[in-house]
Amino acid sequence: MAIQGECPKCGKRVLHVHVEHVLGMVEGASKARCISYSCIHCHAVLGVQMDPRAKPRARRKPAEAD
Repeated sequence: MAIQGECPKCGKRVLHVHVEHVLGMVEGASKARCISYSCIHCHAVLGVQMDPRAKPRARRKPAEAD
């Protein structure tokens, strides 16, 4: 028998979650790719973690002035 959790906001059983890709911000700059998990019933955020499968973001060179 599996133990089922419940949403702390709406109290409904959490059998599925809405997964969304978000950016982690440090001092106003995006630094890490993250994943957000939210309740499918009330959309309360249940957790956020760094995406373990994310590849490093390519750094862009600043545009040169003409």
